[in-house]
Amino acid sequence: MGPTNMFKIIWTLFFTVAAGDYLDAEDECQESGCTMSMLQLGAQKVLPRSDAPAQAQPKTSSYVRPKNHVDLHSSTFPEQKKCQEPPCSGQVHVQLGGPGEMVVSFVSQQVSTKSRVRYGKGELNLEALGKTETYSQLMFWRADLWEPPIRGGYGLEQEIVAKDMSTSDWAFDPRTGWKYPSWREIGVQQVDHDKMGWYKNPSERYDSPAIHTVVLTALQPGVTYMYQVENDDRTFEFTMPPDGQKYPYRVGLTGDIGQTPVSNSSMHLLSGLKPEVVLLTGDLSYADGFYPRWDSFGIMFEPLGAKIPVMTCPGNHEYGSAEAFKSYNVRYPMPFTQSGSTDPNFWSRDIGPMHVVSLNSYASSKPGSFQYTWLERDFKDFNREKTPWLVVMMHAPWYNSNLGHYGEAKVMLENMEVLFFQHGVNIVLAGHVHSFERTWPVYKNKTSSCGPVYINIGDGGNREGPYSHWLPFVNAFDSWSAFRQGAFGIGELEIMNASHSLFTWKRNACFDHGEVTFDAANCSSEGDNSKTSLVPEDMSWIVRSGKCQNQNMNQT
Repeated sequence: MGPTNMFKIIWTLFFTVAAGDYLDAEDECQESGCTMSMLQLGAQKVLPRSDAPAQAQPKTSSYVRPKNHVDLHSSTFPEQKKCQEPPCSGQVHVQLGGPGEMVVSFVSQQVSTKSRVRYGKGELNLEALGKTETYSQLMFWRADLWEPPIRGGYGLEQEIVAKDMSTSDWAFDPRTGWKYPSWREIGVQQVDHDKMGWYKNPSERYDSPAIHTVVLTALQPGVTYMYQVENDDRTFEFTMPPDGQKYPYRVGLTGDIGQTPVSNSSMHLLSGLKPEVVLLTGDLSYADGFYPRWDSFGIMFEPLGAKIPVMTCPGNHEYGSAEAFKSYNVRYPMPFTQSGSTDPNFWSRDIGPMHVVSLNSYASSKPGSFQYTWLERDFKDFNREKTPWLVVMMHAPWYNSNLGHYGEAKVMLENMEVLFFQHGVNIVLAGHVHSFERTWPVYKNKTSSCGPVYINIGDGGNREGPYSHWLPFVNAFDSWSAFRQGAFGIGELEIMNASHSLFTWKRNACFDHGEVTFDAANCSSEGDNSKTSLVPEDMSWIVRSGKCQNQNMNQT
């Protein structure tokens, strides 16, 4: 089978599974072992990278952002058509609210669609109403929007971007030819220099669909509920996570997702784990100011998010490129007020045997700041007897031996590491670096049996590819870096009891000699100089030691 035909099969599988009917996809998995298995086991090198020069995109350090590799075009995501009054509602997903609450989010294009969810244990005999929000933002034009390096990238033709940025087709008097002060004509050669959208031009404005947020209350732990959102005939299910120390307790882990075929397969693999909850360490859609990408991401995300609560923290791609957290906060609301936070981007919640704390890498972390003061209070208030495991997630990693984004969280580390150690944080989850790394328990840059284990899982499949260039193994890093690999994958945390958790990472795909391959068992990413570059799986016990006073004191 030639590469071209294999490429067509991969795309066909993506369109069928990523955005097709949710229930049909589930039935197909049961009948045929799921078409995603072919995507995973094809063992074919597909989606080659272009020879086009990379676009330099300086960020917060000397790091240079790679070119767009394999993003999927927004127009290829099929429209949801199962409803009474098209256009139908869609982009359905759930997240935990306060105790006994599940928050259902969905979008609609119709002004008349209510923020309503019908739900129940065995029948749809209950109803909840919520709130509706819309917003408008200026586009943030980026070079990789109009210069996709491979076919199938989501890029626009440069001529189309220039036309959208121009006002010359309307900003004039047709009777006299007089040009209004808002008149401008952008040529192809000027596109790269204008960047931000122009407020005078409606063609550069994004108007969101109606975003509905409905809170279901008085739900029972461990109980499965079926539900339907307004103007959507499909029926979904979710199970409320058990409360307290119910073991084993399975948690899915991912970060830096994006919208590539690898991203899509990661979503389905996480769904296949059947976790109680998924923790996502930021960088969801990679819209980067081209806001329609939030809608296409919502479609791709639905097969996972509609049935498993996914709890998130913000990343730099929710913050930069004029995003300013707006699309993220409206579409993925987290339970910040319930945890006493003043900011939707840092929050905490008891989830089974875990007390999960989510921080914002892009807010002040110094002592006396709102985030630090809230965190200090939250650490003091959580009950170790009720939730023996203290888990923190954030976007930018504190301990990272990859050249990508190295040292960007140094200030936050210096401000908060002592606080983490004093209160016995067990596990710290991060993303940002598009590779996988697990440390031994570490504190102050040295291994410490009473310090947290740091797990960097920014390998969900985004367009920039895995980071494979690691710092040399020297004593400073060899002492705490336990496993590292420049590849895509997903993580799973099985909390077995109050003292032992089993962590597993499985490779999903590689950039093997510059090409994406789903032969996860046999691939390696080009340039990966780690000793574990060929190992397809990492498995390790994480132990909460009885000898560590900071991890055992009862904080009430």
